[in-house]
Amino acid sequence: MNTIITKTDIRNFGSFSDRTNSFDDQKEIDVISKFLKTRQDNSDQIKEKPFGKYDVDLGVFDSEGDLIYAVDVERWSSWDEDWPSNYRYISFLQRKEKFLKYDQFVMIFFNYSLTKFIRIRKEDILNYSPTNRYTKGKTDYIRKIPFECGKLYGKGLTEREKSIFQYEVCDLNI
Repeated sequence: MNTIITKTDIRNFGSFSDRTNSFDDQKEIDVISKFLKTRQDNSDQIKEKPFGKYDVDLGVFDSEGDLIYAVDVERWSSWDEDWPSNYRYISFLQRKEKFLKYDQFVMIFFNYSLTKFIRIRKEDILNYSPTNRYTKGKTDYIRKIPFECGKLYGKGLTEREKSIFQYEVCDLNI
């Protein structure tokens, strides 16, 4: 019988050699913050962990201090040089559903080396119902988001990645 993925499982799945612990996503936050600063109005402010440690990773605020949109980041160890051939969709984890409370929300998925990322928007996420996914003998609940809903950013994009995603070639090491 399958069991639900636990916090301990999540801790083990998210372990990377360049992190202090499995929940440390500071490198991902730094990369996306720098990227967003090149794309925002000069009066917009980007704030890390604007609503506390267990909420979204970033908030982009206007000059009045109002939230424009919220951002959460993840990194996938199985994706680096090329999108994994066994991945048939983008997985939005149900445990991230709490972030859909924001009027505008984007989810960012980085490759392992932080040279590429995929962005999906709340409106696309909500078009797909949660379903069970079995991984490593356990059950997780996800929304299966089609590739065409994601936009890929970065350098060194492969022909396969360009064929399945909307994309923009750009440098993330700004």
